[in-house]
Amino acid sequence: MQHPFQKISYDKYLNLFFPLLSLTIILAVLMSVIPLQPDMMSFALNSLKVIKYWDEAAKIRGAFVMGLDFFYLIVYSTTLSLACIGAIRVFATVRSPWKSIGIYIAWSQWVAGFFDMIENFALINILFNNINQMLPLVAKLCAIMKIIIIIVGLTYIIIAGVLGIKYFGTQKNYF
Repeated sequence: MQHPFQKISYDKYLNLFFPLLSLTIILAVLMSVIPLQPDMMSFALNSLKVIKYWDEAAKIRGAFVMGLDFFYLIVYSTTLSLACIGAIRVFATVRSPWKSIGIYIAWSQWVAGFFDMIENFALINILFNNINQMLPLVAKLCAIMKIIIIIVGLTYIIIAGVLGIKYFGTQKNYF
């Protein structure tokens, strides 16, 4: 199995990764500074309780954050997928068996984005009072699956980063 990002050369990889990482960080910070109490994660995990707590202004801010999240889910999942491909390259260079699972972890980051999209659709319906008994459960399960997949991806990336720093030391070009 091949991932489309595996075909990207080292120079182009860095030219793509750092702007995507910057955009991911900017969007995450932007969404986190929009005042919402309880926050969006609480809404995803306990939507019916949170929706009763929010006033109209909070609902409007929540809708705005969800609108941004539709763009953010594309950006963060692509950034994480690209970072996983970089991690695969590190594991391949040091001949680690972790290389073999990296392709699945890279693909799964887009699956996390898909779960995020389904979660958003469920939450939007709840936000606009189109509530059925399945929507809160769908939002919660999708949020949990998304978080698990992202944590697996981040863990894989961090392990590769630590291994890369330890193994390569001062070498510049190991891709």
